[in-house]
Amino acid sequence: MARKRRSRKSSRRWFARAFVPLSAIVLLLALGLVFRERLVDLWLTTTSPGQRLPDRGLTPAQQLDEAVVLGARELGVPNTRIGRRAGAKHMPHFEFRCPDRLHPITANRWLSRIFLDAGLEILDCAEDGPSARPKLEYVLAAGPRREARATLTVYPPIGDPPLHEAHPRLAILVDDLGHNYGRVARGILDLGEPITVSVLPGLGSSRRLEREARRRGHAVFLHLPMEPEDYPAEDPGPLALFTRMGPDSVADLLATMARNFDHLDGFNNHMGSKASTDPTLVGEVLDWADREQLLVVDSYTASRSCIYTLAREREEPALRVDLFLDGEEEDEAGIMENLAEAAETARRRGWALVICHPRSETLAALEVMLPRLRDNGLRFVTVPQLFASLDASDPAPPRPRRTGPH
Repeated sequence: MARKRRSRKSSRRWFARAFVPLSAIVLLLALGLVFRERLVDLWLTTTSPGQRLPDRGLTPAQQLDEAVVLGARELGVPNTRIGRRAGAKHMPHFEFRCPDRLHPITANRWLSRIFLDAGLEILDCAEDGPSARPKLEYVLAAGPRREARATLTVYPPIGDPPLHEAHPRLAILVDDLGHNYGRVARGILDLGEPITVSVLPGLGSSRRLEREARRRGHAVFLHLPMEPEDYPAEDPGPLALFTRMGPDSVADLLATMARNFDHLDGFNNHMGSKASTDPTLVGEVLDWADREQLLVVDSYTASRSCIYTLAREREEPALRVDLFLDGEEEDEAGIMENLAEAAETARRRGWALVICHPRSETLAALEVMLPRLRDNGLRFVTVPQLFASLDASDPAPPRPRRTGPH
């Protein structure tokens, strides 16, 4: 019996010693649940200082005002055309009209980037009205506790949209096909929109890709292998053009590649960051393209590429890529963002040309985005259809902001 009493006493002492720390833990957990949003804000503030702009001494309200003015100026709206008044719940309300030549969805993407760069939070952004010309409604916040808030309305342009804005054209050129006829290759051919496939010569599925693409109404290009700057670390394959080749060797190799196909609509370079900068070699390729009546597309794998400029000087039909959709660093979300950027270019200029590759992430992004862009007024065309629709009044494409795979 004595042993049992000592056991009960020791249990009571242990419980008494443990009660205080256990109670403290429970209390801390309860406080954490109550103030979890503030704790998360504190954690992000202390662990991600690089994501915030340097403090320039502006109050949150001044920060909001400055960001709205900056965003309007970037769209081409002067400060005098920005309306300011008191809004609901004592929040200031800003408003201005989207410029006539700018699509509201393009304005939305520009403004969103500017606001985020300025350290604002976009609490809400809604499109109101017809999809062709919607009104944009924002709720913005500034300050570590969102203590300053404002609303912004961006009204659509007045009048009917220009013809190119009503029917902007986007041509998608899919590179590197021919290795296989697997799920991704089949999915790209079955997207339901006209595209252009660029097929590597001499591969096991090159001919099948060409025929299946033709059967679905797509255009077919030769994906012309050319010498990269870092050869042999980067290998363009056995059928490739090198700067060391003489004219006869270049002509024979081009003829060999062409025999891999029943019919070609054009060509664009595969790799070629070195070969595309050699005017002699590029001139020989353009001679062949002229004889075969092929459309020329400069993949722009080097900033000094002369494929497009030489073709234009020779008055051969030529285009240059605007954007690579799927670099190695892009995931599905990044590819979707690049597609949206391509759509912006098409709306501003009337057309755009982009390149992508047979990756599963690319296919997933295309399957999601193509129906959305089509419903929003974008028209998909093959590269030959795009070139045929252009005239002398269409502006030449600027140099892309970055080169493609070498």
